[in-house]
Amino acid sequence: MTPSGRRTPVLRDLDFSVDGGEVLGLLGHSGSGKSTLLRVINGLTPWFVSAEVFGTVELGGEPLDDLDPGQRAHLMGSCLDRPDGQLFLPTPRQELAAAKRLYGKARDLAFVGERLGVGPLLDRRIVDLSSGERQRVALAAVLMAAPRPVVLDEPAAHLDEGGTAALSEALVEASASGSAVIAAEHSGWRLGLAVSRWVKLEGGLLERDGSPEPPAFSTPDHQPGDRLVFEAKGLSVRAGNRRLFEPIDLELREGEIVVLSGDNGVGKSTLARVMAGHSSPDAGSCRVSGSRPPALMMPEAELQLFSATVEGELRACGAPIGEVARVLRRHRLEALAARTPWSLSRGERQRLVHAAHDVLQPEILIIDEPAQGLDAQDVVDFMELVVRRAARGRAYVIITHRTELAAAAHRHLRLSPAGLEELTR
Repeated sequence: MTPSGRRTPVLRDLDFSVDGGEVLGLLGHSGSGKSTLLRVINGLTPWFVSAEVFGTVELGGEPLDDLDPGQRAHLMGSCLDRPDGQLFLPTPRQELAAAKRLYGKARDLAFVGERLGVGPLLDRRIVDLSSGERQRVALAAVLMAAPRPVVLDEPAAHLDEGGTAALSEALVEASASGSAVIAAEHSGWRLGLAVSRWVKLEGGLLERDGSPEPPAFSTPDHQPGDRLVFEAKGLSVRAGNRRLFEPIDLELREGEIVVLSGDNGVGKSTLARVMAGHSSPDAGSCRVSGSRPPALMMPEAELQLFSATVEGELRACGAPIGEVARVLRRHRLEALAARTPWSLSRGERQRLVHAAHDVLQPEILIIDEPAQGLDAQDVVDFMELVVRRAARGRAYVIITHRTELAAAAHRHLRLSPAGLEELTR
């Protein structure tokens, strides 16, 4: 399969099958074509994403090539790597009811709500939910398709530990019902024993692989400086008429790396926007020592990319030509310099946004879910770069459900409705 505008195929000579009752885990480096493969299966490519596709996709021995994505939607469930891209109705209850109508003899709403923790969210507005809560809703709707085949793209990306455990149980139940599941997941170890077998996509080909292991990180070998670069006092925020957490105090010092975790919906991303000056707190205040507010790297990389090419994105940040080349190499983007950011994989876009912030050199950088779309080695490389930058004085707040990243931080804080708690490493 060759996308429009590319000379070399992303996928080539793939020949594989997934049996009913099997959960196939799909691994591969960022940009290797995992999402592309899933889009070929569900029909988004080539019907909506222009590409030359050769070969046949079959379901139960019948070819699907003449069916567009809408026609295939009745035959299989599909969850995209961005839940926002497939939630269109005002409330989760309406989304699940629509899924029940689409799939016919689907499981009842109460069962799905209980399994994936969607019950308390059913009558809230989709736009008021956190990214993790929206992902739970999208997964619940899609898994109602079982025992039909289901394809999932990075299903654990936004989920907290409880959500990931619930997803694993839901995959086991989908498998027991006879559903064939294909799940592309960089952090595959989070799914435990729910996956029957793992395959790796590399060089356009599939090969069998072992169960993935979590990456290992080194502890920073420098200590934070004495200078206070950020201070919050009595800070609290609201979502609608709800106060998300009790007032908190937070200090950040020069060269310090802080990992912030917490359950879905507790207000981590909202707190990040307040710290960066994008939103106002409900109570309390923030103080920054420098002239610039903290920079915020949002989880939606595509909302932070504006130029026609990867190289142009860095040039727009003020980098001279020589510096652009060095930054591209540092973030392993040099081969993509002439590509449009919209043609990149999710992980490649994530690396590009981080490269842009590398050019801007903020004194404080808040990064919300940095590991999305990144394979294990990407995450290790990312954290090593963070440690090097912090050793030169930059301060980081890293918001993530991937608590293994705390091994590369000076402090690990957990946000809950009761406030902030410092965890021991």
